Amino acid sequence: MHDHRPLLREATAADAAAVERVHLEAFEGEAEARIAREAPAEISLVAEAGGELVGHVLCSRAHVESEPVLALGPIGVLPARQRQGVGSLLMEAAIAEADARGEPLIALLGHPWYYPRFGFRPARALGIEPPSDVADEVWLALPLAAHRDDLRGRFRYHPGFGA
Repeated sequence: MHDHRPLLREATAADAAAVERVHLEAFEGEAEARIAREAPAEISLVAEAGGELVGHVLCSRAHVESEPVLALGPIGVLPARQRQGVGSLLMEAAIAEADARGEPLIALLGHPWYYPRFGFRPARALGIEPPSDVADEVWLALPLAAHRDDLRGRFRYHPGFGA
């Protein structure tokens, strides 16, 4: 296989169109592309392979009550590059970056069969209430090294996330 591991790097303003294309192709509808465009990035990483931007992950500022935390999403990989480990590389890099920055927690709405492999678990079990009425199994959080047990309450996304 000539195509080696994708290169991960921080996204730049010049990546905006390619990032948008990743999310438009990876998801039905435009919600993820809109969030990637409008939610202010705390961590924004891209994966490049063969001179092409093939994946992107965004973590934006969110809060549990008044405590700053991160929301992860969207994470997208071009359909032709899915199931090749690109998403896992992006997830691991975003988590490592958040941990290195001293963030206490990352939360997300996502597939219960995908995210637990990265350590995510039901957020309500950690005392983190979702911003809206969602099923327990898709409301997930990952406590990081700086997590404290008294970090509890209602999770609020940045307004750029929309409804």
